[in-house]
Amino acid sequence: MTADDHEAVLPPPSATPQAAELAPALAIWLQRLHAAGLGCQGVALHAADAAWRSPFERADVAEINVAWAEARARVTRDSPVALSRVATGELLVATHLMLPSGQPGIVGALLSPPHNDRSLQLLLLSLGWLQLTLSAASLAHNQRAAELLELMGHVASHKEARGAAQDWVNRTAAWARRELPPDADLRLALFEVRHERARWWVAADVAYAETGSPAVQAATEIAQRAFVEGRELNEPEAWALPLLDQGEVVAVLVVQGEATPAAQQVLRTSAALAEPLLRHWRAAELPLPVQTWRALRRVGNRLSGPGHWAWKAGAAAAVLVLAVLLLIPVDDRVTAHTVIEGRTRQLVTAPFEGFIAEALVRPGDRVQQGQVLLRLDDRDLKLEQAKLRGDRDQAAAKLRQAMADREAASVALTSAELQGAEGQLALVEAKLARAQLVAPIAGLVISGDWVQQVGSPAELGKEMFEIASEGYRVVLHVPERDIARVRVGQPGVLRLAGQPQDGHAFELSRVTATASVQDGANGFRAEAAWVGETPPLSPGMQGVAKVVVGTSNLLTIWTRESVAWLRLKLWQYWI
Repeated sequence: MTADDHEAVLPPPSATPQAAELAPALAIWLQRLHAAGLGCQGVALHAADAAWRSPFERADVAEINVAWAEARARVTRDSPVALSRVATGELLVATHLMLPSGQPGIVGALLSPPHNDRSLQLLLLSLGWLQLTLSAASLAHNQRAAELLELMGHVASHKEARGAAQDWVNRTAAWARRELPPDADLRLALFEVRHERARWWVAADVAYAETGSPAVQAATEIAQRAFVEGRELNEPEAWALPLLDQGEVVAVLVVQGEATPAAQQVLRTSAALAEPLLRHWRAAELPLPVQTWRALRRVGNRLSGPGHWAWKAGAAAAVLVLAVLLLIPVDDRVTAHTVIEGRTRQLVTAPFEGFIAEALVRPGDRVQQGQVLLRLDDRDLKLEQAKLRGDRDQAAAKLRQAMADREAASVALTSAELQGAEGQLALVEAKLARAQLVAPIAGLVISGDWVQQVGSPAELGKEMFEIASEGYRVVLHVPERDIARVRVGQPGVLRLAGQPQDGHAFELSRVTATASVQDGANGFRAEAAWVGETPPLSPGMQGVAKVVVGTSNLLTIWTRESVAWLRLKLWQYWI
């Protein structure tokens, strides 16, 4: 059993644990900037280590990324701050930030107008809080990992399993008590499961326990319940944690007294690493040849002695099945998730926050390039446009009066006021120009049914429509473990989820090096061409494809994945 069989509380010591705190830290930093009165529309972090990268999350991310890359290039040791104005009128600020790992990073922020020196100073001062937050998360993780390693070092220094278990339970209990209030009480005991019963093994601060005592009886009862139910039990004065090995409960950790969530996390972490070591240690103390010999002798007696016809029939059937698995060749096929895509796909997003005034198309409609798909309510924008025009004209009149009076201070003030009014007016007019959403390409609308939602709000950057051009392509997600056996030109059969009764032949036309993750499994993208008549398709249809990569026997096919996994684990943990 490995530590993977238990709930993992502490990640492995690498850059990834600190990177896990990156997104929450940036989100809280953004909230603090808003609370300070800064109109920050987004933040990002870039570093050489990919674990410390967080891009801008915007609808116009492509344009922002270009400006972000240019700003990062201008940040140097002599010029630690770079400013860049993007097309939307926002100010992109990029500056240095030292990461907890000691590597330099560059942090960026998008500030909404108006821009002034005070906003920039507040932003730069807030970087100290961000750096302290990231460093604190890294320090807490390192302290807990160091304490856990020290505990395991003490456990491994013992010569016998029982002494190691007693030392572990004592030190773990002391560690958990530090997470409790000073007056809290915590008693810890470890039970092992033998012959379908939870049996007391060791307890904190107790070398030997009287099995008939009320405390031991109560702990044994809750341990037995946790074993039978196979789940954690959290009661007012007790908490039990079943420890699993290959899905079966092999031990139970019982806490009597108060167990806060912080203390429970400590116990889970310690038990996940120590319990497998202690259990296997105790089993290793038994003579291994004796155990092996007894098991083989029992099997031999059943096969060679009288009776036990079920065992003999099972052995004969196993030999027959093994012969079939080894001697009969069959097609060796690779299974891959498949999706039908349009040759070109484009998204239409909401250019600003507003309400839907009219929806003109629905999924399944064919549209032409430039065709209006949806109209957003622009009445408020028109009112604001009229107001801003009045403000602009008023500011222009003030400027003319100031110039006529030859007052330099008034001229500068009214000139800035006029520029601000013109900028706000230009922004509103730009929004009005984009109040009608049009099709960027000719094709088929495959998502975005807003006909029944007229009057509902549309958020900035929300995906409104997806349009696929004419023509389709078959895209396969080939699992990483099988990509080495897949070649261009290999035949296969596809069954679509909407047509599972029909198989459609295809041939691989392209195998790319583009990796992606689907359903938690890493794989690579491959494309295929139809063989024969093209079936009726629609973009987004999914199915399962099987690619014939050769011939082999059934045993090799069925055990290939397990053997590959075992080889990798042996390489990783043993050889």
